[in-house]
Amino acid sequence: MPDYTTDELFAVLLARDLHPEDRMIQVGANMPMARAAAVMANMTRLPDARVCVGLAIDNLADGRDAPPVYPFVFDSRGLRRGEAYMYQQWVFDDMSRPDVFFVGGLQVDRRGNVNLLGIPGEDGGWQLRGPGAVALPTMSTYCRGYYIVMPRHAPRTFVEEVACITALGDVRRRAEFGFPGGGPRLVLSPLGVFDFDEDGDMRVRSLHEGVTAEQAQEATGFDLRIDGDVPVTPSPTEEELLLLRERVDRGGLLRNG
Repeated sequence: MPDYTTDELFAVLLARDLHPEDRMIQVGANMPMARAAAVMANMTRLPDARVCVGLAIDNLADGRDAPPVYPFVFDSRGLRRGEAYMYQQWVFDDMSRPDVFFVGGLQVDRRGNVNLLGIPGEDGGWQLRGPGAVALPTMSTYCRGYYIVMPRHAPRTFVEEVACITALGDVRRRAEFGFPGGGPRLVLSPLGVFDFDEDGDMRVRSLHEGVTAEQAQEATGFDLRIDGDVPVTPSPTEEELLLLRERVDRGGLLRNG
């Protein structure tokens, strides 16, 4: 068994893939793995990036340790050591400006559309309510690119067509509407890493250690594009895990759940 959790793997994979031009990184409300990824990248590959997490602004330029990773972005404990603070309305003023963002969802479909609103029931109401769409439509429209992080991979979460669209990922419809942003870059799940082909359909980029292409397809509610032999997702290195555990996630939130 790997000596790391899925959340730790997510953090490392995201930190590796963030682009050099990602100068303003916005983290969502309940994505501690994305927050850890942004801070890891800021400490290593992207020292000039501005990482927006919660309402506190921390300067790590002098080598000081990052503030602890908390489950929710607006956890008041995150304000204790900030050198500056921002008003929450300023956060919403910045929604159209980040270079990169991170998206979770109840459903994602073959075209990269995400549903975070809920699953409709047969009676016309909601069978399952999600956290909602505050700021996500704007973020996903304007940012240079965003990552979709799915905590579960099953036919009911990876679906042919989402019940509601919270973030429009379909490249054809984005072009039709004139969306200025870059759309989804990658989809991360407990089974693998996925991107999109030239037509905008989801395809397998790599599968995590021990996962087969057959298992991934069985867990997906549409036909996955699989090109040739699927590579294994590179595991976190000792150096990456050391940085993550000793400087970024010192409380072990990603390791202990």
